[in-house]
Amino acid sequence: MKSVLARVVLGVVLGSGLSAPWASAEEGAKALPTLLIKGEVVSTDTSDPVASLLKVKDRYGFETPIFLTPETKITQAGVDQQASSLAAGTPVEVEYNFDVNTAKRHAVSVKVAAAAAVAPAEIAPEPVAPADMPAAPPAAEVAPAPAESQPQAAPAEAAPSQPEGPAPAQ
Repeated sequence: MKSVLARVVLGVVLGSGLSAPWASAEEGAKALPTLLIKGEVVSTDTSDPVASLLKVKDRYGFETPIFLTPETKITQAGVDQQASSLAAGTPVEVEYNFDVNTAKRHAVSVKVAAAAAVAPAEIAPEPVAPADMPAAPPAAEVAPAPAESQPQAAPAEAAPSQPEGPAPAQ
């Protein structure tokens, strides 16, 4: 009777000790850290309806593939966008989770930078002088310096000129 009771107790102790690491592994899979990448869109593959593939090139030139799921939130200036609106060259910030088991990145959110909405050529600031600076005098008021006060340049020594073309053979 004692051996049966000891085996049951031992089984319960061992069983509870082995189930604890499995429970923590499942919790760890749910709470993946969120990472951030900033760069520009290289390409978007929306042919797979389950998870589109977005390639982002960072400032170092590395291309990072990130999967866009239906839960991924894509926004531009607070307005929701579709994955198909991400064109090549568009600057983006992508928050994603990295799954260690599959070595894949899954996007949580994609923020399209505001600079993509307005082309830089359209924004041309006009030069404006500060109000506290005096205006430059008109060009007519500035008198040129007299010619006598300027030192004259020394005549350059004439260097012997060499004929152009191939050198004569000796």
